[in-house]
Amino acid sequence: MKRMLFLLGLISLIGIIGCGGGRSPGGVVRQLHVAVERGDRNAISDLMVSDAYELLFKFYSMDELQEMFEESGGISKMEENIDRASNTASVEVTYRNGDTDTYDLVREDGKWKVTLELDK
Repeated sequence: MKRMLFLLGLISLIGIIGCGGGRSPGGVVRQLHVAVERGDRNAISDLMVSDAYELLFKFYSMDELQEMFEESGGISKMEENIDRASNTASVEVTYRNGDTDTYDLVREDGKWKVTLELDK
């Protein structure tokens, strides 16, 4: 369930769906959440490494992801940690329902992208 909320949280806050290289890891996570909320598979694909995108939709339908987001109540807080030496980052998300998830990101072609490992 926690990993599902992670995925849903990942997809619920994409207000502006651009692929500019200057986005922060937290901004990418917010955009991913918005993309899920909107059901925008193209935007989700742009925000994730390709293997992560394929893995996500191997285990979850868009309806399931959207339902998880609704249950989370949305993002209430995010904490970002960037390791510039390894071009990686993590974003810890706290949802309004009290659940938390951590999103891992990598810098790919100058852009932050979400990576994913499912516990399923």
